[in-house]
Amino acid sequence: MQIEEHNSLIELFDIYGKLLSDRQYEVMDKVLNLDLGESEVAELSGYSRQAVHDAITKAKKQLNEFEDKCKIVTNLKSCKNLLNKAKNELQNSDKDAAKTLVCDIINLIEKL
Repeated sequence: MQIEEHNSLIELFDIYGKLLSDRQYEVMDKVLNLDLGESEVAELSGYSRQAVHDAITKAKKQLNEFEDKCKIVTNLKSCKNLLNKAKNELQNSDKDAAKTLVCDIINLIEKL
């Protein structure tokens, strides 16, 4: 798993993880938070390596589907970007630009 994919899955798991089945949650928690491989998870959990592989595949698909429908992670990233821009505008003493950005953030949050 690439680092970018791993980090993206961690974000999705933090938001949507509790929506997964118990097995999927347990497996993904070990893969993402303990950085264990499929064989290690299988050994620790008592599942077959194939069951672990299937749980990971299905969990990844579900996490991405949840994000496609809800867009929580996407909107949080947008809010962070807008907040950073507003902070920069305030540091540059451009209060009107910062005010506009804060309004954009509020509108984005209201959509959640």
